[in-house]
Amino acid sequence: MASFGVFARRIRDLWGERPAVDWLMALALLAGHLIYCHAANTDAFFVSITPDRRKDIYTTAASASALIGGFGTAAISQYATASGRRMLEIRRRFGASLRRNWGGILSSMLIITGICLLALMLDSQKNPGLTGWLVEVALLLGTMRAVRLIWLFGMLIDVADQDVTEPRRSPAVAIPQTRRPGTGNHPTTPE
Repeated sequence: MASFGVFARRIRDLWGERPAVDWLMALALLAGHLIYCHAANTDAFFVSITPDRRKDIYTTAASASALIGGFGTAAISQYATASGRRMLEIRRRFGASLRRNWGGILSSMLIITGICLLALMLDSQKNPGLTGWLVEVALLLGTMRAVRLIWLFGMLIDVADQDVTEPRRSPAVAIPQTRRPGTGNHPTTPE
C-alpha cells in the first residue's frame, strides 16, 4: 500500500511540474469522445442542444474562464507577498515551475474565453460542427486548469500557514530601522 502512495505522489509531482499535460489530457478525452461518437453512431455533445442554449453555454463558459483567470492573479499575489522561510525555499526550488503553471493557467483561460466568444459568433446552424468540438476541448482544458489552480492555491495556503503558525522555525524577517530624510528620525544605536 505504501508503494501506491509513493507512485501517486510521483504522478502528482510530474503533473505539477508539467502544465502541458493538461492540454494532452483534454485532447485525449476529446479524442476518446470523438471515437465513441463515431463507433456508437451518435451525435456530438452540442448537436442535441438548441442553438440558443448553446450560445448561453458559450457565454457562461467565457465568463467562467475569465473569472478563473482572475483567481489565478490572486494566487500570484499570494505567492508574491508571502515571505516566510518555507515560501522562500519554494521560490528558490520551484519558482520556474510555478511561473509555468500560472502562465499556463492565465494563457489557457484567455484562449478558452476567445474560443467561446468565437463560437458565439460562428455557431448559427442547427449542427455546430467543428465549433462544437472546439468548445468541448476548451471546456475540458478549462476543467483541467481549474483543478491545477485549486491545487496551487491549496499548496500555497498550506505553506503560508506553516510559515505563520511556526514562528520559531520560520523567524520573521528583521528590517533594520534607517533614517528617512526630512523626518528627523535617526537610526537607533546600541548603548
